[in-house]
Amino acid sequence: MEQNETQIENSSAHKHCNCKEGCLKYLVIFVATIIGSFLAFYLAVDLTFKMLFSPEHQFRRAEKMMRNMDREIEKELNRDFGKEIKVIGKTTQNPVELSENSDSYVIKIALKPFGNNSKNIKIDTEDNNIIKIEGTNEIKKGNNDNLISITQAYKFQKNVDFNQMTTKEERGNYIIRIPFKAE
Repeated sequence: MEQNETQIENSSAHKHCNCKEGCLKYLVIFVATIIGSFLAFYLAVDLTFKMLFSPEHQFRRAEKMMRNMDREIEKELNRDFGKEIKVIGKTTQNPVELSENSDSYVIKIALKPFGNNSKNIKIDTEDNNIIKIEGTNEIKKGNNDNLISITQAYKFQKNVDFNQMTTKEERGNYIIRIPFKAE
């Protein structure tokens, strides 16, 4: 009987020990899971904040936004005016054409980008055979205001007589004729 009691005590102690080991095992797993979750969360948050506040990331975002804006502006201008307009940083077709005849220079300006209004074009002449052309147009669509503006200056090789300069509107163009000076 003593032997049975000893076995029962050993068996009871062994069961009690298994319970403690099992509880300890689950407690260790629980604590390891909490620590692992915390470290994973900390790592994800830390990397996100480092990325968001890094200058490189901000520059990449700004460059991407600028490229998108350039594409949108170019698309709008091409859609609205049917001609390509000079967009900063890109080479496109010019609405101002310069040609030379036997007795004069002729400047032809497409009026469509400037609201088909010659009042949106300003011409200034300077000494040394220089002419400066400025064209602007403000386009309002809904809540958006867009401004189209060009400024170009030409220096003529031959002496010209700005006093005899003539201007006229013809078929959607503003035509400026500048005769050569008689020598």
